Amino acid sequence: MMTRDTLRFDSLQDAGPLSASGLLARRFRLWRGMDGRRQMYSVYAAEEAPDYPAAIAIAVRMEGTRRIPVWTGPAGAKARSAAMATGAQEIHLRILPDAESGTLAPM
Repeated sequence: MMTRDTLRFDSLQDAGPLSASGLLARRFRLWRGMDGRRQMYSVYAAEEAPDYPAAIAIAVRMEGTRRIPVWTGPAGAKARSAAMATGAQEIHLRILPDAESGTLAPM
């Protein structure tokens, strides 16, 4: 079983912004995981990402207009440190649902 610290980011695929333009495109991003489902993440500047205890974080480095995932794990100080160490400009966060609320799982 994979934990939040051992998620594979090499299988993540950027599925684009939530909306083609405007505020939603800058604030939310869709990622496709190993199971093929799209999942919505909130986008933060790497140094401004909040400490949500039940969230998955993706540290993302920008290469032109492409977003490259360089680290995945728990949100908070660990994600901000990883972003700094890998040169990531953004942290994308997905708050995980309670286990009893449905079948969605971290990527």
